[in-house]
Amino acid sequence: MRTSTLVMEQTDAGLVQRTLSGETEAYNVLVKRYQRQVYNLAYRMLGSSEDAGDLVQDTFLRAYGALASFRQDASFLTWLYKIASNLCIDQMRARKSKGALSLDLELEEGREPMADRSFSPEETVIRGAVSDVVQKAVMNLPERYRIVVVMRHLQDMSIEEIATQLNLPSGTVKTHLFRAREMLRERLRPVLGMETDGRK
Repeated sequence: MRTSTLVMEQTDAGLVQRTLSGETEAYNVLVKRYQRQVYNLAYRMLGSSEDAGDLVQDTFLRAYGALASFRQDASFLTWLYKIASNLCIDQMRARKSKGALSLDLELEEGREPMADRSFSPEETVIRGAVSDVVQKAVMNLPERYRIVVVMRHLQDMSIEEIATQLNLPSGTVKTHLFRAREMLRERLRPVLGMETDGRK
């Protein structure tokens, strides 16, 4: 019991070292510590609880296999996010190639909401009252826009980091973010009581 408590209190870097030394209990702690965050990311990107659950398992399996490459001075959660987002992107591309990603389906189904920091403080306050509308608006964004919004606002990734990960020019990422925010404002305007210029 004492050993388990000590492992639970370890830093991420300490748990990584223990795992690399053969202590599987240490990696289980990392999984329990971050599985919810990874699930939330996958759910927002994929829009499916089942797919998100599967991707969490894939992420931690992939991370375990690459653990020796983890830099001890880096954020373990950020490292996990990068692995998870890459897996999400691969899955979304596979869906697209099979014609499985349907905009009509996204219009009909509500998803978990996420914050968009481009909103004014007043809009932010009332977002809690219109979460169903917000989640539909976000999940209804075209795939290329939704990906960059999730990376920017959920993962706190910089424009340059997103560009590198998606293999896109920085200018394209900025354009996608701008268009995504405009689309969100347009779709949320009736609920938020905004006029066409974005003000109440």
